[in-house]
Amino acid sequence: MGHIKLAKASGQFDIVSADNVGHVKLGGIDTDEVEIGYTSGYKVKIDGTSAYTSTDVFTVVKALDIMEGASGVAPLVELSSKVDGTTVEAIV
Repeated sequence: MGHIKLAKASGQFDIVSADNVGHVKLGGIDTDEVEIGYTSGYKVKIDGTSAYTSTDVFTVVKALDIMEGASGVAPLVELSSKVDGTTVEAIV
């Protein structure tokens, strides 16, 4: 199972799956979130300390593309705003 690491301000990181991704986009009207939607019916919301851009979405897409279905050391993804945390929710 592939995954990526999302850099946090504290020097720590969160891990999210790179498998079965259906979409990656800015989180609706809330631009301090990037959303990864999975074909399983769940999504991960990546919460930032400030607004993300389409460049951040593409950065996540590139990292997911590298690790999808792969194993081994995951890349540490640095976004324009450090990650506050991640939340898993059902897609409704």
